Amino acid sequence: LAIGKHLHAAYVAAEKALERILETIDGKVPGGPSYHRALLLAAATPVEGLRRPIISAALVSDLTLLLAFRHVYRHAYGRFDMERASPNVALAATTIPRLREEITAFATSLGLAPRA
Repeated sequence: LAIGKHLHAAYVAAEKALERILETIDGKVPGGPSYHRALLLAAATPVEGLRRPIISAALVSDLTLLLAFRHVYRHAYGRFDMERASPNVALAATTIPRLREEITAFATSLGLAPRA
């Protein structure tokens, strides 16, 4: 269960980071029943005259897989299955650092110095 909790927390933190960026720059965050997917797509879509994409389409693809695990984890109701979690551990280990790199590159493109 601890592994599932950490995977869940990593994905939620990734979403929160994207929410803050979209709110700050775009002035809005997507909503609605497909909120989680819409958030990822909004972050990967440039806004003409405002900003380039925050994250790549490839990263959206990997984050979508982690989103699917997040959904399974939240609705497992105590029936955690390490077999289903295992592939997501490796995925998160590569995806979350890539997210940081892409957000840092985005911030740098805006002339913002990344924090250590």
